[in-house]
Amino acid sequence: MLLRPALAVADRVAAALPARVAYALADVAGDAWRRLAPARRALVKANLARVCAATGRPTEGPAFRRLVRDAFRNHARYYLELLRAPHYRRDEIETIVQVPGWETMAESIVGRPAILVSWHLGNFEPFGTFLAHHGLRPLAPIEEIEPRALYEFLAARRGSGVIDLVPVRQARGPLSRRLREGGLIAIIGDRDLPGTGMPVTVFGHATTMPAGPAVLALAHGASVIAGRSLRLGPDRYRVEGVAIPVPDTGDRRADTATLVAALAAQLERDIADAPEQWWGAFQAYWPDLDGGAG
Repeated sequence: MLLRPALAVADRVAAALPARVAYALADVAGDAWRRLAPARRALVKANLARVCAATGRPTEGPAFRRLVRDAFRNHARYYLELLRAPHYRRDEIETIVQVPGWETMAESIVGRPAILVSWHLGNFEPFGTFLAHHGLRPLAPIEEIEPRALYEFLAARRGSGVIDLVPVRQARGPLSRRLREGGLIAIIGDRDLPGTGMPVTVFGHATTMPAGPAVLALAHGASVIAGRSLRLGPDRYRVEGVAIPVPDTGDRRADTATLVAALAAQLERDIADAPEQWWGAFQAYWPDLDGGAG
């Protein structure tokens, strides 16, 4: 099978290239992807147009075209970083990953059950190395994809010795167990993959968000931090997190809905700050948009 050796070569090349060269090549790949995938380009434009309309940005013209171009470039950079991040040196990670509010965040997640919730925005993967540098190892669910060789390759790089991973379809038990033990879990919480989430409004349009983080937080008395890791430049990131209040009215369903709505509101704020880094735009985020993309 040629995929495994090809991925191994890509891994070595991406790690060996100087950062600016590697990122320049990623931008070229992103530009080519945008030109050669008209259906995907149309979907990205449709998603970003809703963000722009809700935030007072142009929804057409040169500025909007640059936004779409930058979205493709940033998504290509994400794939490059999946290869480069496992090679980041631990003694340099606080230069690579800036976490200006780390002391406050640490108070909410160290020594107690805690949930880090993030989005398909920027790149949260390097934060795993930062956490490992500070003695923390979260458990995170991962979607299984085909072909199997690609899934195993990506899982190895996402975990890279700093995060424990569990397949999404088997995740509920291990996630609950980690929280019962007073540990840390990390969930990408913006996409409702099975379509069973709770209704929310995001940028003025109806969609759903997964209830899993809220359900787990309420069941285990866990703190919830909604965070983002935005790309500042080649191999440079800034992580910011916001503590989301966990309601406790005794009405579990109402409390779940309140917490999911609070997460949706934070998702809006984070995307609005950097829509070009929202790679959730590469899927049909709102159900009324056509999900078919090539």
